[in-house]
Amino acid sequence: MSALITLLVAGLVFLYLRSNHKARERWLQQLALPGQWRSEREDSQLVLSGNLKRGDFQWQNRSHRDSGQWQYTGQTLTLRGDQTRTFEVQFFQPGVISLIREDGTAELFNKQSTNVVPLAKK
Repeated sequence: MSALITLLVAGLVFLYLRSNHKARERWLQQLALPGQWRSEREDSQLVLSGNLKRGDFQWQNRSHRDSGQWQYTGQTLTLRGDQTRTFEVQFFQPGVISLIREDGTAELFNKQSTNVVPLAKK
């Protein structure tokens, strides 16, 4: 009897973890961070390449240019280049995100459309 309860609990935990993982993957697909993002407030541009969770970035504004590695964990986007920047990401609609700095200031970014279609890896 206890073995059956143990198997039932293990099965429920497995299903819960699997559904959480699938929900997270759907969220990352909808967020679609890789691409070219342009700020609405400043003349800033952020280019993220790689997969849905991490990759390379290039950040450029009027006075500064930086590049390095980016990673998205939880709701946090971390850019590690000349300096490390951490932002909370808020999703408004497909192609529009807000990056909130550690000091609380927010900046709205729009995804720029390109004519390049990414091909699936084999």
